[in-house]
Amino acid sequence: MVDERTLPERLLDLAFYVPVGLAVSVVEELPVLAEKGRARLEGQFNVARMIGKLAVGEAQRRVGKITSETLSRPSPAAARPVAEPPAPRAEPRPAATEASTTAADASGEAASAVAETSTPDVATLAIPGYDTLAASQVVQRLSSLRPDELDAVRRYEVATRGRRTILHRIGQLSAPDGRASA
Repeated sequence: MVDERTLPERLLDLAFYVPVGLAVSVVEELPVLAEKGRARLEGQFNVARMIGKLAVGEAQRRVGKITSETLSRPSPAAARPVAEPPAPRAEPRPAATEASTTAADASGEAASAVAETSTPDVATLAIPGYDTLAASQVVQRLSSLRPDELDAVRRYEVATRGRRTILHRIGQLSAPDGRASA
């Protein structure tokens, strides 16, 4: 079958009637095409959405874990022992100073005489890592020690750093009326 239309008629078909026919077909078929596309991609979108939610949830969980670990860990500045100036060794004092001697000073001086005879090794103390702890950290642990362990800590402290805070607390805990609270 030979197309008997003339060249201008064929050009008119291509330039005008074909686009109009396509437009009418698209309008008629558009809902059907949209439904086919939705049916094909909706399952994939649901899977992608689910994977995205899982990934976000896992990321939030990990960030929360890191944050809680970071907040519960002491800062490097807090972990370093605070250097306390060494307490002066017992020397003769003027009469005015002797009158103001506290119980802690007295217990420290009495312990100094004992410490000269035997200083325990730091590894044998009942408080692990004793040399790395600040006085406030040591004081917190003293109330859980037995009297012989308190005596060992006292002898070691007098022989090494002589921190008055620790010696005072040991004096309180060693009082004859039992373990006094601070």
